[in-house]
Amino acid sequence: MLFPVLFFVLLGCFTSWLVVHCLLEAGFGQSGEAEPQHHHTHTGVIPRIGGVGIICGFAVTYLLTFLFLDDLDNKSLVHYAVFGGGFGAFLLGFIDDFKPLGAKLKLLAQIIIAMAAHECGLSIEKLTIPFVGVVPDLGIFSLILTVAWFVAMMNLINLIDGLDGLAGGVGLMLMSMLAFLGMQNGIAFSIILAIGMAGAILGFLFHNFPPAKVYMGDSGAYLIGYVIAALALVNSEKGTVLAAMVAPVLALALPIADVAFAMLRRAIKGLPLFRPDRNHIHHRLIRSGLSHRGTVLVLYGVSLCALVGGLLVFASQGRYLAILLGFAFVVILLTFRGQKITVSSLQMLLSDSLQARKDTRNALYLKDWFISEAERADSAKNLWSDYRFVLKKMGVCRAEMKIGEETRSYFVPNTAHEDEALLWVETHLVRGAAEAELTLYAEKDGFSERQFNLICDIAAEAWGKAGVKWKEVNDCPLDFNAVAKSTDNYRAQKSRSLYRPTY
Repeated sequence: MLFPVLFFVLLGCFTSWLVVHCLLEAGFGQSGEAEPQHHHTHTGVIPRIGGVGIICGFAVTYLLTFLFLDDLDNKSLVHYAVFGGGFGAFLLGFIDDFKPLGAKLKLLAQIIIAMAAHECGLSIEKLTIPFVGVVPDLGIFSLILTVAWFVAMMNLINLIDGLDGLAGGVGLMLMSMLAFLGMQNGIAFSIILAIGMAGAILGFLFHNFPPAKVYMGDSGAYLIGYVIAALALVNSEKGTVLAAMVAPVLALALPIADVAFAMLRRAIKGLPLFRPDRNHIHHRLIRSGLSHRGTVLVLYGVSLCALVGGLLVFASQGRYLAILLGFAFVVILLTFRGQKITVSSLQMLLSDSLQARKDTRNALYLKDWFISEAERADSAKNLWSDYRFVLKKMGVCRAEMKIGEETRSYFVPNTAHEDEALLWVETHLVRGAAEAELTLYAEKDGFSERQFNLICDIAAEAWGKAGVKWKEVNDCPLDFNAVAKSTDNYRAQKSRSLYRPTY
């Protein structure tokens, strides 16, 4: 048994590594300049082509199943759906990596892929309830649960892909677990594909572990998420549907909790639920002093513990689920205690949230307006005057921005902009087409510290994205001396002629 396992791992690993290596040597995905991402932990141009290597390693493994397995093992519609749906998920992500699609269009495509998988037999038809043993027929809810399962897993892997090596390492652990579950059930097809995919991810990690030379992109994340969801259902053919589904979910407990808290945090602040921020657990660990590599290793350790819990649930067919959930609840309570969260602090947070949500929405509207003005502005001087207007409307009483060796400042008269004892102060490194250092001040009577930090983040993001828009339109970085290029386009010139900066 050891030799076949090593063969498929090494085959998937070598294929994935070789494909990514060749793509990097050919410069694929590295042309042009990357758009700076305000909330990302990385800088520079790093191609999002890792998914190509992963799908190639997975494809080679899948093709070899036709040689190693007999017709009854690998020629059912369910088994075709594992690779076919995985390729569809990869293709969706690959298109989005190079030509971004809207969130609604991507969600629709994911639902279609999940519905196709359901029709091919990768479906949740019934659930064995632990302790009770009831197996209810789900009927129409089978389609709903199946679609939700596939869509959730695809997006969850994509959401945790925020740090070099994190999503790939968690995916590798999950594939190893699914290979083990396949061995327990004696499903050869599931074993081979899980091992092959684990090898493909391992080959990709040679290029992705900090410091990363390549990212998996949406293509790799959607592919890994789909295969996890599909193989979990394949492993449940002997009636352990709930246990086979709960095992991957428990193994992903940390990223699921991180995403859930992030959405709650944004809802309280009045932010869009899927807006990126720098308060995920890996951001907090890095700010505490850990290196990128140390942070990834810590998160690997936590995920490995959660994975062992998932295996215990599967082995006991769900009997240990209540114990593990109780343990998780105790950990959450201890976490809250460590954060010194009390009933009074929660009441204060909720009362502050009502006004904060209004301020946040106003800041987001101003940010979007300012970014659109970057397309019409005829000079950086006029755009800076608009930015001062935006800062004033956000409640900032003083600002200083440094680009290169030049500095511009702004202050609102009749405010305590010089008395730093009465001010909140924060400095941001703004990532745009030209890096800038932005220092903002606001009166403490007008904001809580938490809300001021959020306003500063939105203000810094506004200038950074406006800089990207400026460079797209004018082919030059946005600095204080920048002038818009002339245009022969009548509509563009008319829009620029109507532009009136706010002084």
